[in-house]
Amino acid sequence: MKRWLMAGLLILAGLFLHGTALAHEEIVSGDYVLVVGWLEEPPLAGLKNAVTIEVSRVDDGAPVAGAEATLTAQIQYGGQARDLVLRPIEDKPGAYAGDFIPTRRGTYTLVLGGSIEGQPVEESAEIEEVTSAGSLEFPEAQPTTAELQASIEEVRGEVSGARAFGVAGLALAAIGLVLAAVALGRRK
Repeated sequence: MKRWLMAGLLILAGLFLHGTALAHEEIVSGDYVLVVGWLEEPPLAGLKNAVTIEVSRVDDGAPVAGAEATLTAQIQYGGQARDLVLRPIEDKPGAYAGDFIPTRRGTYTLVLGGSIEGQPVEESAEIEEVTSAGSLEFPEAQPTTAELQASIEEVRGEVSGARAFGVAGLALAAIGLVLAAVALGRRK
């Protein structure tokens, strides 16, 4: 009995996981299944990556070639949007990638439009959260762009203060020289 139960659970797990990668989302759009996610996982801020879209037919699961010609993709984050150019992924029929570099940590939204084989597509999906590269860096994490910018601003402030102190020192030195010249002139 336990063997049958275990076999049944394995079959169910296989059905749920079949055809999708971990952290990818499956969208049914009319006659098509779209599986969206990242090309490289985990997605890391500041490193080149790509959004992937796998297109297949609902009825027979066959991959759909040529969809990059009529399918549009846009990536959105924090109120900003960027159109992506889709390219076929070599050796993977029906799979397409839109390359870009995610520069911020957080969740990005993929918006799909256009059409597939004449059928209109209008879908969107949040894809796996982008994390910092520091979570995988070893032996020590490199500073983020924001941390570097904060350090630059701190150094700029220190340089401005040093410059002001230097100018004040030069002014005092000039006054000292003038006073010394006047004192020498009175002595003679």
